[in-house]
Amino acid sequence: MIQEPISTEETWLQGIPVSPGIALGKIKIQISGSKEPVAYDISPEEVDAELVRFHRALQTTADQIRTLRERMIQISGEKDASIFDAHILLLQDKVILQQVQTELLKRLQNVEHIFYVVMQNYMEVLRRVDDPYLRAKTADMEDVMQRVINNLRSTEPLEDEEEAEKDQVLVAYDLTPSDTAAMDASLIHGFATEIGSSVSHTAILARSMGIPAVVGLDQALLKVESHSPAILDGYKGVLILKPTRETEEYYHRLQVEKEKAYKALEALRGLPTVTRDGRNIRLSVNVEFPHEYSGIKEVGAEGVGLFRTEFFLLGNPSGMPDEEEQTRYYRKLAEGCSPHGVIFRTLDSGGDKLPCEQLRIPEPNPFLGWRGIRVSLSRPELFKQQLRAILRACADTPGCGIMFPMVSGYTEVVTAKHILQECREELERKNIPYARDLKVGIMIEVPSAAIMTDVLAREVDFFSIGTNDLTQYTIAVDRVNNRVANMFRPTHPAVIRIMDMTITAGERENIPTAICGEMAGDITLLPLLIGLGATSMSVGVHLVPIIRYAIRNLDYGQCRDMAQKALQAPNSRSIVDLSTALARTSYPALFE
Repeated sequence: MIQEPISTEETWLQGIPVSPGIALGKIKIQISGSKEPVAYDISPEEVDAELVRFHRALQTTADQIRTLRERMIQISGEKDASIFDAHILLLQDKVILQQVQTELLKRLQNVEHIFYVVMQNYMEVLRRVDDPYLRAKTADMEDVMQRVINNLRSTEPLEDEEEAEKDQVLVAYDLTPSDTAAMDASLIHGFATEIGSSVSHTAILARSMGIPAVVGLDQALLKVESHSPAILDGYKGVLILKPTRETEEYYHRLQVEKEKAYKALEALRGLPTVTRDGRNIRLSVNVEFPHEYSGIKEVGAEGVGLFRTEFFLLGNPSGMPDEEEQTRYYRKLAEGCSPHGVIFRTLDSGGDKLPCEQLRIPEPNPFLGWRGIRVSLSRPELFKQQLRAILRACADTPGCGIMFPMVSGYTEVVTAKHILQECREELERKNIPYARDLKVGIMIEVPSAAIMTDVLAREVDFFSIGTNDLTQYTIAVDRVNNRVANMFRPTHPAVIRIMDMTITAGERENIPTAICGEMAGDITLLPLLIGLGATSMSVGVHLVPIIRYAIRNLDYGQCRDMAQKALQAPNSRSIVDLSTALARTSYPALFE
């Protein structure tokens, strides 16, 4: 097959921005990936020697990761360095280590091949999960796996031994967190990858290191030319190949202006999140993993609006840990967020999330099956363990709450509250301190729940709208199905009307409504959400400064008037245009 020649003219490649900034330099291509080790047979007498070799490689890998951790501490502090704590824990995971030993004895093959197979099985489970936060963790597992295999092969150098060229824009199919942490920012000014997401550890590290990054550049490696000039725009998610002199001059000017603008955002950290005409909006964060805890106060967030407890299921086939371990995790987070509090979402398992247990018969349609609150109510002892752990963890930290996911109607809410009351009484009888003022809320993700919000509002203390699932169930579109993914629009008029219905029902009963889906972090749709009456936004940690700046530049009255027009709009495009127009008028600096 004859490949088309690479263009000699300026070319723009569009991707997904994950770390802001602008990089100008020459293209450096990095080809990497985890190749399956060659398998060969061993005798039973060689098993012990293979295990010794395996544990030596694990120790060497742990030493390498600790070195990277120390490097990250020097660059950006303990918060982002703690990402590598999860890598160390993975090396010590008893379930994985036992499975490697079991497979080694059963298959009688070399240990690097056995380790590869075991890890691939774990990663395949995560790859099939729709939740981007969980799916992104495959990169961490692959990172650790490749390091161990490299050390089993006794191939040490991960650094490029070539003479380093300055002012590089790195392009790769994918990068591991280790690849990112080992980057020399004085040489590599930015990077772009063909795959990846904004919630991956690679993206988190890029932001903490101040390295502009773009992911999702389809077939970028086929379109770039090594050592050719390029510009990476980490704000718009664009890689510009062979830019003209005019483009280069424009980006040099923009680089200076953007640096000034983002320094101004940091200066707002201690200021309240309030609109120009005085409406207070609670700005909190979505959190999933322990390493994210330390960043909450650094950005000035008002606690945690959504703590996903599913991370306990990662690498843990036996299910959720016991009550004591859960209590320790929850208490650490609650105390770290005081006085703002944490909203704990109970286990949201099944469907597009990790299963809490393996099903003997796979569900034909897991999205409409055994998931969310349905799992918890059908496993009351498992549910009670989690509820008691949350009650105990919040005993000395007021302002916390508990939230039930995937609620579809009244009976589920009443039943869940009844079980929660049983947990309170059990702790009371044992004289164990617990949170007596714990707020109770529900996720509005299913249209049936939204239609019943006037009734449900009398049973709970708050609503939280999960815009991703609400969109999926309202317009019957699976966002990971390529045939219909273009129809997945959270601004579909029906979705917006359901959100309005929910917020209005809450207002009548004097309970607040939060937005915790991806819409909350979209500056173009923020005026719409504020105008509909949402009183709280929960976003990723890195988005807090931008969303705070945007809210402080909005006028609630203008947002409300625009939202009323949006509720009468016939299609998604009209709604997006209305909200975007007000956003651009209110905070033009975020769009320039």
